[in-house]
Amino acid sequence: MRFFSFILLVSFTLLGTSFAKILNIENKIQIEVPSSHKFIRYNNAEITESINELKDSIDGMKVDFYLVGPSKYVDLEKALVIDGEDPMENEYIKSIIKKYEGTFERKMLQDPLKAGKWVISEFKKIMKKEKIDFVTYAFVINKTLIEMSSGEDEIIDILTDLQSMNNSELIKQTKEIKKQIASIEGASKTKYAFGPSTITYNKLKIGKNKNGNLFLKGPSKFFMAINETMTIDALLNFYLGEHNNRTYGFISACYVDCSKFNSKFDKMIKPVFFKIEKNVKTKTTNSSNNDLVEQLEQLNSLYKSGVLTKEEFEKAKKRILN
Repeated sequence: MRFFSFILLVSFTLLGTSFAKILNIENKIQIEVPSSHKFIRYNNAEITESINELKDSIDGMKVDFYLVGPSKYVDLEKALVIDGEDPMENEYIKSIIKKYEGTFERKMLQDPLKAGKWVISEFKKIMKKEKIDFVTYAFVINKTLIEMSSGEDEIIDILTDLQSMNNSELIKQTKEIKKQIASIEGASKTKYAFGPSTITYNKLKIGKNKNGNLFLKGPSKFFMAINETMTIDALLNFYLGEHNNRTYGFISACYVDCSKFNSKFDKMIKPVFFKIEKNVKTKTTNSSNNDLVEQLEQLNSLYKSGVLTKEEFEKAKKRILN
């Protein structure tokens, strides 16, 4: 369960521009982003600790984690979160405080609740002015989902079941999973509350791409109470999928100018899987047979490498063939 705990940690901890370039991240990830975006390798202490725990629990696993976004935002987060700079010593933060400090104090004396809303409003105005549209946290792991679930028989069974389903069956299964989520304490039919935060999950989707690989996708809304007077909200997009025996994850957050955020996110991650989709389009007549052969080959590889027991292998093979 360590990998799935890591996904949750990343999801809950991290939180209007034309696309102009393909960003190649250390020859590991290619994404299409606005020309103002850049990337850095992300080594925040909390994330690094979780990655190290994963490495210790899964033999030979390697995780690469990145922050992608507008240059000004990336530089600011690097200074404050990664390098540990005191916010009160950061020149950009100091300039903002100097500009708004007097107004904020007056508003707090008049009405703390309205003052909190004013702070959030001004925060979004600054982001809009600086063209900070959305930011993305991306990771790539040199293992498949099943390989990372070694020793977790229940999870392997779930993944194997899902892999044996077609997209129509996966739609039905997703509905069942949403019902299970709704039964958890703090959850409703559309959202889940944890502490001061709430996230919607009603648009959660489990499916298969054109190469027959499972993916989990979840456009959602996120709300977090910073204190009694301030609440921040954002649109989120999440994608988890496999390509060439690697697992890729993307978590994007948009705070301003979000009307086309979902389409921007889809366009951004498309180059990661572009070559797969292009190859599949040239072989449409044999796509079903190719998918079946590929699934069996992948299953056999997992069995030979020791990830699956003989019983698990036979059980999974039977499901695929049926």
